[in-house]
Amino acid sequence: MRLFVGNIGNAVKYALSDRKGILVISALMAITSIATANQHLNSFWRMLAVTLLIVMGYGSYVSWYTLNGSDEHPKINNLKKLIWEGFKKSALTFIYSIPLTFFVHMAKVNMNGNIILSVIGIILFVLTYLCFIAGSLNRYLHKGKFTEAFNLREIWNLACLFDIKSFIRVVSAVIISQIFAITVIVGFSDGFDLIELVKSLSTFFLAPFFYISAKRFVGLNVRELLNNTPI
Repeated sequence: MRLFVGNIGNAVKYALSDRKGILVISALMAITSIATANQHLNSFWRMLAVTLLIVMGYGSYVSWYTLNGSDEHPKINNLKKLIWEGFKKSALTFIYSIPLTFFVHMAKVNMNGNIILSVIGIILFVLTYLCFIAGSLNRYLHKGKFTEAFNLREIWNLACLFDIKSFIRVVSAVIISQIFAITVIVGFSDGFDLIELVKSLSTFFLAPFFYISAKRFVGLNVRELLNNTPI
């Protein structure tokens, strides 16, 4: 429990120490929100794709650096590197989403008919999603090599390191970070209502803060397991 609290404190401190990163990620999320609200603007949609890649790339490097024992922050000014990592992360997510979508459909279609097939679909969905998480982490342990995200032997060896508590902590942190990465968080009021304005500004800073903290928290817990000693 002490290590768990310590990792949370470490993750929060790490996120707060990167004020520039929080501001930039906040701005990118704001751009994403505006682009989403103006879907007819083609130029905005092109910019939206780039902003999402930068956000995903930044978060990916936070976990990557942490997992490999570094307290370094990703370099915001190296956009090419962030975009490329974001692209690889997006491609990885897309590839895994294919079987995930199929298994969800399999479970839903057979829900009122063949309950056994429905249960099998749910089980396969969970297992594939866990492979997605472990595969993403395994890639960080191999210098970001894309194919290592699909190395089933390595994924299995990594998964065997987890006990139930560590498993729950890491999966929870991954889900939280994915929610902030995929969902458009920042919503701006159309009027000048003070409550809405405060709400928008609060979310503007809280979304990237929780996103960066969650990514750091994932790396800390997996690093702790790999070292088999407190960090």
